[in-house]
Amino acid sequence: MADKKSILVGLLITIIIVGIFGYYIASREKRRIDRIIEIEMQMEQLVRELEVSVWETANAVFYYLVEPSKTAAEEYNKQLGDVKNFTAKYKDLIVSEEEKEMVAKFERVWADSVSRSRRLIELRDELAEVAVATWDAVHQIDAIIDYKIQPAFVQGIPDLVEKEKAVREVEAGIWEAISATNQYLNNRSHRAQRELLTQLEDVNEFWEKFQKLNRISAKEPHIREFENLWIDAVVRMKKCISITNELKDKELAFWESIYAVDDIVDFEIQTHLDKRIKKVTK
Repeated sequence: MADKKSILVGLLITIIIVGIFGYYIASREKRRIDRIIEIEMQMEQLVRELEVSVWETANAVFYYLVEPSKTAAEEYNKQLGDVKNFTAKYKDLIVSEEEKEMVAKFERVWADSVSRSRRLIELRDELAEVAVATWDAVHQIDAIIDYKIQPAFVQGIPDLVEKEKAVREVEAGIWEAISATNQYLNNRSHRAQRELLTQLEDVNEFWEKFQKLNRISAKEPHIREFENLWIDAVVRMKKCISITNELKDKELAFWESIYAVDDIVDFEIQTHLDKRIKKVTK
């Protein structure tokens, strides 16, 4: 009877020990899985923050192109820093070569997007500078016409009516040319570009007509000043057109690069991470 009791006690102790050991194993495994899930959730959050920052960067560029401002520039630089920060933190958590390759691909395409965005900002700044200089030149030209050329038109001078008409057409053509330039900056329409070329030709035609009527004063300082400023203004108007064309073309390529970055996040990094999380939590 004592032997039987000893066997039962021994068996009970064994069960208890096995139970304790099993609980320890299960508890340790649970802690391991919980830790894995915690890391996976950190990675999920980092990927989400990374994607958001990519789009915030792109939209900061968009607003800077619409209206260059300190706020847009600051937001752009902040988001660039966030993308870099989130990417670095994510890289610290990945272990597989497959994931490393995905992130390396992301960084290559993102570097291309950043390079494109910086070129867009440079072009936008250049366009603003040229546009302001063009506007200033046109105002100076208009002032020369109003306060130096036209005051010389007094009763009794030869060909008064023809001179007045020629100069009036020159002045109108100049303002129509800058107007066409501004329209092109806003919508890049072929009509605005054609109108600009037409007005440039008209200004030159009527100025040449005025010069033929004004032979005696052709070398007067204000005449030379007008011609020099007009040549400069024409160069700047055409520069506005060329910068606008480059800006619009590069803007399209930039947005395509942003979508390429987003695709890598959505269909490669995020998809792979989702599979990992499902595998751990199922």
